[in-house]
Amino acid sequence: MTTVAVVFHSATGRTKALAEAVVRGAGAVPGTTTHLLSVDDGPRIHDVLATADAIVFGCPTYMGSASGAFKSFMDATSAVWALQGWHDKIAAAFTHSAAPSGDKLGTLTQLAVFAAQHGMIWIGLGLPPTYAGAAAEVEDTNRLGSHLGAMAQSRPGASSVPSSDLRTAELLGRRVADAARRWSRGRDKAARLDGALRHGTARSWAFPSPKRAALPHGVERTNLRELVARPGRFEHHLLVCASTDGAQLEITAASEPLYFAHINLSDEYVVALPSGDDLIDRFPLRTFLSDPVTGEDLGRYNHRIGDLVLHPEGYLHWPGRLRPPYEPFAFPPGMRRAGLSLVYCASRPTPPTSRPLPIPPERAEDVKAYREPAPPMVLASLRGESRAMATIGATTLSLVERPRAVAPNHGGWVVVLEADPDSAHSAGDLYRIAEGATLDGAGIVRALVLASDSKAPDPVPASWSEVPAPPFQPYEDAAPGKLPFEGPGLEVHEQSPTLALVRAGTASTEVPRYWLARMLFRIGLHGLRLGYVETYGGFFIDDRGTGPVHVGFRSGRDRTSVPIARAETLAFVERLYRAVAPPGYVERLA
Repeated sequence: MTTVAVVFHSATGRTKALAEAVVRGAGAVPGTTTHLLSVDDGPRIHDVLATADAIVFGCPTYMGSASGAFKSFMDATSAVWALQGWHDKIAAAFTHSAAPSGDKLGTLTQLAVFAAQHGMIWIGLGLPPTYAGAAAEVEDTNRLGSHLGAMAQSRPGASSVPSSDLRTAELLGRRVADAARRWSRGRDKAARLDGALRHGTARSWAFPSPKRAALPHGVERTNLRELVARPGRFEHHLLVCASTDGAQLEITAASEPLYFAHINLSDEYVVALPSGDDLIDRFPLRTFLSDPVTGEDLGRYNHRIGDLVLHPEGYLHWPGRLRPPYEPFAFPPGMRRAGLSLVYCASRPTPPTSRPLPIPPERAEDVKAYREPAPPMVLASLRGESRAMATIGATTLSLVERPRAVAPNHGGWVVVLEADPDSAHSAGDLYRIAEGATLDGAGIVRALVLASDSKAPDPVPASWSEVPAPPFQPYEDAAPGKLPFEGPGLEVHEQSPTLALVRAGTASTEVPRYWLARMLFRIGLHGLRLGYVETYGGFFIDDRGTGPVHVGFRSGRDRTSVPIARAETLAFVERLYRAVAPPGYVERLA
């Protein structure tokens, strides 16, 4: 089924008549669903346009350009443009004026440029023109001789549009529907060839071909983009995808900034990986390091895709952060896009061993300490000569460029960062190389290698074959809770639809409900193994150690918390999650 949406502005009804003609023409093509939308229809317009295969724009020509009401609609699509939400949709246009010329070409050109800015595929009228002097030209289609789109003309005060112009509009609608059907059929075919359903926020990523040569004995492969593009995954779920000798690689995807600060069990090195979506891969990133006692910011990184940054052990780190009032992003329907990150860290408490990389002089402005002594900070580009990039415990993460072969002494893991287009490798490939096995490096441009000084890599984890199930149901799948919430030594009240008031004894804090719910679900997803996490308002959960889990909030150096038996914490987290999630909250973002 192909969907064609016609969005128009009409002051006297004549442009509306043309819009209806376009809809008739499109609807005459089998398998086509049509929508007729006025710019006065309000927010529902964008819900429809987000799912359309083709959008036809229509407006009268005033003063040689689009009417003011339609221009306002165009200007209001800036959020859609920023996310390229209409990228690769079919586009076309029509316009009307009272004068035979009326400078209608200026309007069609304006609409074509508008579509081009959105990354759309423009469809012209595709009809031969009528030539001046023909006696019956007023009855001919495309009588005004346009190619860029459909033009119509009627005298001032006329009650109707000439039938030939209406037929021209119908033919435009049919042409658009035919083009959209062919275009969407091609995309559907490509999707079938891929043989996979993918998460909506990853629809713009690039994926490897499903048909690749078999691997040699001792070598296993998955693709990190494929792992986090599975429909069942959740935002900011750190999936363990490789491990060896107490260290591990985790992969995560998100369309929102991380909504909690984190103190990890070891040094943590993070790389934002390329997704193949140029918009996402150019997005600037910012990470803050904070004092674990006061929450005061100590430094920040400005980084980008392909940079390795250190989150030092013992410090809070915020990858992305909002300012009050901490409002969630208002994404237009269907237009979330996710980036993905790779994390190298330990699976158990591990003190820092070595931080070998100095900050390159040309990147000095991207690493800023707010006070002395500065926290340990590393920012390095994953380009340049082969070298050790980071160490955790007895493991090392190394960069290799154009390797002939990869064969660590005890085996290891390889993450392909960039590969030649026609090679057997693809960006995002993750290989497990058994001890004694060799990976042919032909076609690998750059890759990261994780290996231990003395141990073979652990077996392929279960995350390669299935998305780990959450320990309790997402909010939208079970009955909601309600506020006020009472737990052992802790009360949570509704301050507003977006804020919760958390009390313990005489102390209290306001916490954004949306971000608190986000954090609580991820604490459950990770099975109380995140260490220390703290969201906006200072609310924290500390699951370090083997004793009780501490839940509370911080204000400066002052901390208020209550201990909860570890065996009871998950049930507590679920109850609080269901109580604080705001109206309309969902976990499955698309």
